[in-house]
Amino acid sequence: MINKIKIRPKFLIFTVVYSIFLYFFYFKYVPVVKSFQLILLPILITIFILTSLKIQWGILFFILSFPLINNLPYFFSIYENIPHAPTALVLFLFFFLGWLVNNSLFESMHNFKYPILKPMFLFSMIIFISVIVTFLRYANFYPFLSGYVYELVTSVKGVSAGGAIMSVVFFSLNYLTGFTLFFILLNTVKSEEFIKKIGIVFCLSIFLALGFGLFQKIINIKIGNSPGVINQGFVNATFKDSLSFGAFIALIVSLMIGILFASKGVIRIFSFLNIILSVYIIFFVGSKVGLFCLIISLLIFILLSFKTILSLARSKSLSQKRIILSSSIAIFSILAIFLTFFIFSEDISESSTIFKLKHKLKPKGLHQKLVRILQGRSDQLWKIGIFMTKDYPLTGVGIGGYIIEAANYSKTYQIPIGTPQSAENYFIQVGSELGSLGLILILWIFWEIIKQIRRSYLKFPNNERNKFILIGAIAGIISFFVNIQFHTYIGSYEIKYTFWLLVALIFSMQRIEKEPEEKSHFSKNFKILSIVLIVIFGAIHLWNSTHSLSLKSRTEQLGLKQDFGLDKLEKTDEGKEFRWTRSYGGQTIRIEKPVIEIPLLASHPDIRKNPVKVKIYLIKDFFKKKKLLDEIILTESIWKTYEYDIPEEVNQEVILLIKVSRTWNPQKVLDVPDPRNLGVAVGKIQFKEKR
Repeated sequence: MINKIKIRPKFLIFTVVYSIFLYFFYFKYVPVVKSFQLILLPILITIFILTSLKIQWGILFFILSFPLINNLPYFFSIYENIPHAPTALVLFLFFFLGWLVNNSLFESMHNFKYPILKPMFLFSMIIFISVIVTFLRYANFYPFLSGYVYELVTSVKGVSAGGAIMSVVFFSLNYLTGFTLFFILLNTVKSEEFIKKIGIVFCLSIFLALGFGLFQKIINIKIGNSPGVINQGFVNATFKDSLSFGAFIALIVSLMIGILFASKGVIRIFSFLNIILSVYIIFFVGSKVGLFCLIISLLIFILLSFKTILSLARSKSLSQKRIILSSSIAIFSILAIFLTFFIFSEDISESSTIFKLKHKLKPKGLHQKLVRILQGRSDQLWKIGIFMTKDYPLTGVGIGGYIIEAANYSKTYQIPIGTPQSAENYFIQVGSELGSLGLILILWIFWEIIKQIRRSYLKFPNNERNKFILIGAIAGIISFFVNIQFHTYIGSYEIKYTFWLLVALIFSMQRIEKEPEEKSHFSKNFKILSIVLIVIFGAIHLWNSTHSLSLKSRTEQLGLKQDFGLDKLEKTDEGKEFRWTRSYGGQTIRIEKPVIEIPLLASHPDIRKNPVKVKIYLIKDFFKKKKLLDEIILTESIWKTYEYDIPEEVNQEVILLIKVSRTWNPQKVLDVPDPRNLGVAVGKIQFKEKR
């Protein structure tokens, strides 16, 4: 039943602002591939409409969908080498838009009484401030310093400003969307009946995901998989990668056992199948930590459920036959892991987790080998993260900054790390990007979760079968606390959404009995303290970003060569070297002699009717000083060399910047296989003495 419409102006304004953000985000980061959009858009429109009409409908559709769509881009050859927004994130953004529309049109109450919302709110504000400042840093403080967001080089790995900004956006949304999902669930899941619906939908979604993973394992591992994972022989099912799939299994198996214990009917069949499939497939995802955490979750489930089983047996609420069956399944799941591990591993591919573990876990040096299994290359990444936290103890290097600055720190401290994705430790990741303040807040959030786990477990009656669901969620969460010591899943939104779903389940199941007390409201003192901390954090981070962390400072410290907006080197038929610009192109050059020669060519087919204007600048002191050398108009597609006297710049390093009034696209205009937007061709820059 739909509630009566009542316009709420504040929500309506926020909805409009958010819609503008979503519009630009979508066309910037979601690939506009027609076949891909034909599948994705109906899903996004459906969740938006359902949530706009009734939030509960949107939640159920979101829970059904988010584990299933993460590998959707792979079906259309959109892999990680093509930067794009994770599909689960895009799904959530449209779900949140529907939630905003619903709140703009219908009356609703939002409960802020929970203690966990205090650190969560402050942490979100710290992220928001860090996003603004870090974005400005990588944009070279556009529009205050640069007149444009140029693709400047930000690290020794050659990461461009656009890539760095993308990291800022995605990493911040990894935290913020997870918190937002938790808040929405906390204010919507208010009955055992709705929890049951969530369980049914989630079981079905998990079954479909595992079923596709089984299809990959048995039929064709290449379908819906990324090249890197295929080459390793790992199964990713419907997830971003195989490691995410492994983490997901570790999170949900204990919950499935809890549902099996507590439920009746068809849902028990799905939960049983999910358990069996998970225990089998976990060996083919390449996630050693995922397997380790799965064992932890199962052990925790057995430990916590023992008292409940006895209580139900005494009260005859659970038949003796059902107790034996359910307990046997839980124990079988653990035994199956070890039996398969030791008996069948010789017949399994050397790329499988079983094979690797069997040959690593030998009695001699077991402890050290287990540590290596869990760590891998993490110790080097941890060292770099700790160095970042030490250098910027209050604010870190900025949200999304670890992946950019890691290469710079690797060069500075001579720590080999390859290509970093994250700090491979959740708390080091937070400390390196958001400093001690961020670390304290995330620890506070996790402490509130632990307190709620204890509160829910102790207060929920032992003689109710639904306690098994609570125990399953608790076991999954605790195992994930172990998991994030060795991986952050900072790009795996589906994993963070699963985690916050389980956390919300724990809060909601306890809340059904009793609402939190009034004293948990945000106090005036907390608000004042929050404002002070946010201002101090923002001021210090701004100072760092305009000094030691600035692109100017990094360029000078690390000897970065600013080369941006230019394509790779090409040659004419006569052997003349040149590079195409986009709408702009810049490169660092050292002025050797007082006269500079710049060969230019514009190849626009309509250049005679519509001339191309070109501005040539010399940039000094990293955009603090900009000198216009010339403004020329090109009317013919011929090479022409332009000479300029610059005696005062001799023996100095400057950035030569060329800006073009318009570009053209050979694929669109001439139907040739060249999708680039071309500005002008720039020949080899040369110098000579003044005549």
